[in-house]
Amino acid sequence: MLVPMTSPVSDADIDALASAGSLLLALDVDGTLAGFSTDPLSVRLVPESATAVETLRTLPDTTVMLLSGRDLKQLQIITPYGPVATPGPDDVRLVGSHGAEPAEADADSDGAADVLTSEQKDLLDRVTALAEDYATREDRLWVEYKPFSRSLHCRGTLNRPVAEAAMAELREAVGQFEGVHLTDGKDILEIAVTDMTKGRYLEWFIGATVPDMVLFMGDDTTDETALKILRPQDLGVKVGEGETAASRRVADTREVAEVLLRIAAARQ
Repeated sequence: MLVPMTSPVSDADIDALASAGSLLLALDVDGTLAGFSTDPLSVRLVPESATAVETLRTLPDTTVMLLSGRDLKQLQIITPYGPVATPGPDDVRLVGSHGAEPAEADADSDGAADVLTSEQKDLLDRVTALAEDYATREDRLWVEYKPFSRSLHCRGTLNRPVAEAAMAELREAVGQFEGVHLTDGKDILEIAVTDMTKGRYLEWFIGATVPDMVLFMGDDTTDETALKILRPQDLGVKVGEGETAASRRVADTREVAEVLLRIAAARQ
């Protein structure tokens, strides 16, 4: 159920997060810790958010997770962190492809890393061919290749009506394939051949580690799956406009940084 009203992150929220016995901070990357660009590999964490993450990851009983739709290879480029198979208490946990690519060995909601079947590989090939075909409709449409999905991006396109029509037609075309899972994001249509979501992964991780409190922050429709699985004691924060299951809202990446810095200072 969508929460009809959201409010800013309050001093009481910060106090609750600061005093939690064990705290998990699960954070989206694009649009939350980092801004957007027509060159996706050029973006970096907002400096103040990077500072906050560096502080938070070293605090006792505090776990920082970057839970992103990007794959692990891209996360290693745009963040200062790399995948760690056996994370220590100070390590930032990287989770890519909406949870299908956890950096930790044998750690996802099925208890093992997702591996495509031969049928899924064939399906991904069919999706790839269609996505590449529709990307030719507008000069700046482009296809993103991930281990478990393909995405058609229209950010930066000059002829927006043509680009949006191409994405709509691609959506209809691949919707005929059994086994695909479609996600509409900001200027992106993602077509996956697995059913992993951020919410599914985060629910598993919370169940496996049982933190006293969880903070999740995200801006996109893909983040709603995570916001919806939070427990009553947890805090969900929507970044930007739009309907949401979150109870709190901040305007942009700058306000994300402010909240994280407040938590870091209070928890220290």
